[in-house]
Parts: sequence; structure tokens; C-alpha cells
Amino acid sequence: MKYVAKIISYLFHPVFIPTIITGCFYLLNADFFIPLERYLATGQAFLMTFLLPVCIYFFLKSLKLLKSSVMIKNLRERSAPMFLNIVIINILIFKIWENASNSSLKIFFIGYCISYSILFFGILLKRKYSVHVASVCSAIPLFVNQTTTYYLNPFYILPALLIIIGLVATSRLYLRAHTNVEIIVGALIGFVPSFILFYKM
Repeated sequence: MKYVAKIISYLFHPVFIPTIITGCFYLLNADFFIPLERYLATGQAFLMTFLLPVCIYFFLKSLKLLKSSVMIKNLRERSAPMFLNIVIINILIFKIWENASNSSLKIFFIGYCISYSILFFGILLKRKYSVHVASVCSAIPLFVNQTTTYYLNPFYILPALLIIIGLVATSRLYLRAHTNVEIIVGALIGFVPSFILFYKM
């Protein structure tokens, strides 16, 4: 069971989530975007939110500025990667995707960035919340919006998303990476900013 929990934690690591969500967004809305735009945007998300952070992680590791594994359990070591991710996501939204037509995806990433900012300030206050759960929960408002805007079938998209959230939360609890409170607060930090951006503004 521990092995399965570790696999789930790695598969849905926060560094993978932006690329997974971008790919799923374009897969579900394939009829509304030309293939070049879909592949280019997904590739850009992969390069900026996965490949670049991973390269930075190994660079910091080589300088012995990071001692933790890719899960970064040490609270003090989380602040630099978290801040770099906030900067990278802002560059992706406001520079690389400045003229892109994927407005819903950009709204999601803005909410995602706000969630990361809250988590970052939590670290500065010596509070640790689940970045894994926050990352996957931030996708709920995006995909609910897609089912209502483009009349996609919600009966397989939303249950699949809820199952993933349940698996991620359970795996983090089983591995004792977080407490129940850290999981719940992480979920709210991920969900609320995106929900406000999609439905209250």
C-alpha cells in the first residue's frame, strides 16, 4: 500500500499538475482550438512548469542548497522553489500566453498562482499545507466551467477528478506527509481562488 501511495504522490506531484491540466483542457476542447495551438500551448506549459522547475531543482541540489528529495519535506527548503514557481507561472500567463485565445485556461493559471502565493506566505509563517491537494483541487472550477460552457459530459469528468483528489489526499495522509487539517486547508487554498475567479468576478 505504501508503494502505491508513493506512486500516486509522484504521478500527481505539483510539478506535473499544470501540464496534465493543460493537456486535459485541450483534449476536452479539441474542437475549439487548432492542433498547432493545442500542441504549442501544452508544450509551453510542459517546458515552463515542469522541465524548467526540475532543472532548477537539480541545479540547487548540485549546489547543496537543497537536501530534500523532490517531495521537499523540509519546510524551510520549500520557499525558494515555491517562489520560483510563482514567477514562472506569471511569465507563462502574461508573457508567453499574452495573445493566446485560451482565456479559461489563463483564468485557471491565475487562480493557481494565487493559491501558490497563499501557500508561499504560509511557509513564511511556518505553516505547511498540502501542495499536492491544493494543485489538484484548483482544477475543479476550471472543469466545472468547461462542462457548463461547452456542454461537455460532467458524468465522467467530475467523478474522475474527485477520485484523483481522493487518491492524492489519501496517499499524502497514508505517507504521513500531512495531517487532516493540512489536507483540508490545502484543498480550500487550491479551490477557493479559482472558484472566485470563475464564478464571482
